[in-house]
Amino acid sequence: MSNTYHFSLQPSETVIFQAAANIFASYIVAGQVTSENQEKKMKEAIAASIFMARHVETVIGSDDQISGKARQSLSNTVREEGNRPF
Repeated sequence: MSNTYHFSLQPSETVIFQAAANIFASYIVAGQVTSENQEKKMKEAIAASIFMARHVETVIGSDDQISGKARQSLSNTVREEGNRPF
């Protein structure tokens, strides 16, 4: 008989989980995950997703944190940065 697990993740936790799962999946597709390093690579994926989320939060902020002219300025900046060839 299999175990049944129930989770109640907050919205921000769900976003981090989804990003970590995508990163971990990319490690698998790239052939970087073995049975020996599976847990290590999973933790790396989680750490990377948290790092990215923190960076996004500091760069962009939320609608609750900015308003009016600051939001318009940010929108223009994001559009300009989106046109950069990386």
